[in-house]
Amino acid sequence: MASLTANELKRGGVTALEKVMQENNEDKITIDVRGKPKYMVLDITGYNAYREYELDKAIKEAEADYASGKFDTVDDFDELAKELLKTSKQ
Repeated sequence: MASLTANELKRGGVTALEKVMQENNEDKITIDVRGKPKYMVLDITGYNAYREYELDKAIKEAEADYASGKFDTVDDFDELAKELLKTSKQ
């Protein structure tokens, strides 16, 4: 996987990111800080694919919970809102 140091990024900005990605034919790059990978930069296509993966995973988990009966129904949304507010203040 391609990488760029924080100093190289500071000096070169987005141009440095694009150059390293193109030279390495990568859609993602790590940013190293003090010799260790600390950040990941994705191009927008890679980011959108990752978000889609996360959403698909959440949908499958929700469907599995529904199929196994792990859910509650809400009859009074006002009461639920009060409970949630009370819980969030604790």
